[in-house]
This record gives sequence, C-alpha cells and structure tokens, in this order.
Amino acid sequence: PTATIAYSGSPYCASGTAVALQTGQAGGTYHSTTGLVVDASTGTVDLVASTAGTYTVTYEFSNGTCSSTTETSITINALPMATIAYSGSPYCASGTAVVLQTGQAGGTYHSTTGLVVNASTGTVDLVASTAGTYTVTYDFSNGTCSSTTEASITINALPTATIAYSGSPYCASGTAVALQTGQAGGTYHSTTGLVVDASTGTVDLVASTAGTYTVTYEFNDGTCSSTTETSITINALPTATIAYSGSPYCASGTAVVL
Repeated sequence: PTATIAYSGSPYCASGTAVALQTGQAGGTYHSTTGLVVDASTGTVDLVASTAGTYTVTYEFSNGTCSSTTETSITINALPMATIAYSGSPYCASGTAVVLQTGQAGGTYHSTTGLVVNASTGTVDLVASTAGTYTVTYDFSNGTCSSTTEASITINALPTATIAYSGSPYCASGTAVALQTGQAGGTYHSTTGLVVDASTGTVDLVASTAGTYTVTYEFNDGTCSSTTETSITINALPTATIAYSGSPYCASGTAVVL
C-alpha cells in the first residue's frame, strides 16, 4: 500500500496545532520521538505541548494484506518570551506610569477604552485615563514567531475639593473665611505676606500685607492626594491723621482741626 504525509506549514511557531495532510492508504498510526506530542490516529501535533525542534513523524499503515511506512519532517520554533509589569499599581490619577518590560523588545502595547497607553513604550497617561482596573497586552515578535503577554494596572481617582474667598477683594480689616467644598481635612498655605490658618483657611486681613495672593489647599482621601487653588486680594486701608494743636483750649471761640 502507498501513502504520503506532510505538515505543510512547517516550520511552525509553538502555538496551536499542526494538522497532518495524508493521502493514500488511510487508517494508519503516527508516531515520533520524545518531545513531539502527536495524535497517533490523526497525526495532529500539539505545538504548545511539544518541545521546540525538528522531528521525523512516521506513519505506519496497512491494507489488510501488506504493511508499509512513510515519513515526513516537522519543525517547531519556540515562541519569543517577554514580561511586562506596572510595579506602582494601584496608581493615583496623576502623572504617568512606566512599564517594566523584560525579554523580547520592539512590541506594541494596547488595552481597552479608558486607558491611555503609548503603543510603543507602554507608558500610561494616568491623568487622561479613566479610573479603573485594566489589562494591558504586549504583542511582540522575534521576526519568526509572535506572542503576547499581559499585565494589570489599577488607577484610583483623585479626591476633589474647591475653595473660595467670596468677599475678595477685601479691605485690611477683620478676617476672611474660606468657603470649602469636597474633601475635608486638608491644609492651607500661601506665600509670604498672607497670614492664613493652615487648618481652617481663615485669613487674618489685619496682619497680612495688602496684595493679591494664591491660596493652595492640599488634601487627600487616605489613598490619593490632590490640590486646589484660589485667589484672594487685600486692599490697604486708607490713612489719615487729625490734631487740635492748641489743646487744651479755653471755652472761647473755635478750635480748628489740622
């Protein structure tokens, strides 16, 4: 009896399966050497479970009267290897997150909608991305075979707050109270000249120097931190002096103020 077998895709990359193309006498059995995982009845090779290398596959067959064999070669190339990681995860939504990549370089990065990731470097724009947990996939190739690897990244939203001094501009008298919304428990500060209470944001208008200042409120929710700013203007009080230079006076005529 006669038969032929072939693995037309050889050399293969170590992914999926390779199907034997068989002609002639059917019903035979397939076998090879250690390292190649081949189905004895179909000749299908498990490329993932097999060890990379070149093998001879033998097909033994019979027509019920006579027996024969035929052979073919199959080559499996190992997949390239790589790993990626975002070691700072979970991140707060500020700045960028740099990927740590090992193994095969030159690949591309992608993820689902909401994560802004640079396709060539894997750097994630934490500010432009939507808070949440994402899977980043790295696709890479060694010029012969391709593969992928994945890593998870979590972004936590920043807390939010606003502050305002609704009476600005103020005159240099009394105090100005900060109107604060959102995340409480933060601290206030400004530049030299403005006397502001660090815990309440209240400004001492008398002790402060007249001018325009930016007040910064720093706050956090126990996981992430953020800041917000507002402006306050203090106008100096007008000044004047008066005197009655002839005092004490006698109760006669008038006294003119200077």
